[in-house]
Amino acid sequence: MSGYTVIDLETTGLFPKKHDRVVEIAMVFVSDTGEVQGSWSTLINPGRDVGPTHIHGITAREVLRAPTFQQLAPLIIRSIAGRTVVAHNARFDLGFLDYEFDRSQAGTVPPSPGLCTMQWSSHFLSGASRKLRDCCAAAGVSHHDEHSALGDATATSGLLRYYLQRAETPLPWSRLSTSSRSHRWPVVPDPLPEVSFVQRSSSPPRPDAWLDRISSHLPRNDDPLVDAYLDVLEKAMLDRYLSAHEEAELIAVATSLGLARDQLSALHASYLDSLAAAALEDGVVTAAEREELDAVAAMLGLPRRLVDIALRRTTPRLSGPTSSGSLALQHGDRVVFTGTLSTPRQDWEARAAGAGLICGGVTRDTRVVVAADPDSQSGKAAKARSYNIPVVNETTFSRMLDAMNGVS
Repeated sequence: MSGYTVIDLETTGLFPKKHDRVVEIAMVFVSDTGEVQGSWSTLINPGRDVGPTHIHGITAREVLRAPTFQQLAPLIIRSIAGRTVVAHNARFDLGFLDYEFDRSQAGTVPPSPGLCTMQWSSHFLSGASRKLRDCCAAAGVSHHDEHSALGDATATSGLLRYYLQRAETPLPWSRLSTSSRSHRWPVVPDPLPEVSFVQRSSSPPRPDAWLDRISSHLPRNDDPLVDAYLDVLEKAMLDRYLSAHEEAELIAVATSLGLARDQLSALHASYLDSLAAAALEDGVVTAAEREELDAVAAMLGLPRRLVDIALRRTTPRLSGPTSSGSLALQHGDRVVFTGTLSTPRQDWEARAAGAGLICGGVTRDTRVVVAADPDSQSGKAAKARSYNIPVVNETTFSRMLDAMNGVS
């Protein structure tokens, strides 16, 4: 047997280890030359709540009559066996199938890693973001019913056809295809048990959150594992809320992808920088956009002050003083130093005075407070926060001095 099976899932959440389940599955069969040969899809009764209906559009009432994954397992195996498995972020979808097969005691796991159209998009689609709809737009592939399993699987099959038409011979994923097609699956009964499919009643709502729109413009990462992590992260933030267990599971996802835990803070900060840069493309950050950036920072476990820093980094440098709303220094500003600093305080005060800044105690017109740790609970830092005065570390203050003096 040959050909490709393109898979897409809608799920109750993002983390099968935390008992998230599949609520809809679609499979599209594609020939070795890219022609669609058939498809099937159905809702799945997850045996629990259905998760974010406002994202996937599936209600609890709709899945009551739907088959369980265990009932569908023989058909899923029959649909995949002997074929190359394909998905957009294959690690995510195949990871969920792995857990579902384990729960259903089907005695098998899907081949790994599968052909990932998200990973290969950087090879065939120069400049496209990792998002499925943006990849489809770059390839001229129609994408209807976004966030429905059949809509996304059909769009992914269009991407696969685009890749096949442009791939060199032998195919760059030929070794992966050989592994997938020779994967040992358990024998399933013939004929298959009858299963009644249940279709969703309507197309899902398309999330139109500012974050979801703007993240389409973020640059791709050279490391496909980082892209895989960021894809899960963006899905987690579609509802603009990241719970404590989601945060912990994202760390687990990063670890499973081989991304060290100590890389995540830097990765999240870089992601926030990219969002800030995208927000500033039109030269204006609206109050709503700033609110979203603050929310993203909070969800990523980053202090709010990093939003100011990210926006300042990406704001074109002007010859004169910046507006009072930006975190920048100008001649005559008051600055305050607190706590035990790595550079002696008198050295910082000398640098500040040399730049025309005024050093002293915290007053309402203080521009910034400098601390070894911006989370300092010193009296000066606490007073500054009560006045909504930024508290920054020494590295940030040094950068601010450099910007003030025109040092790039």
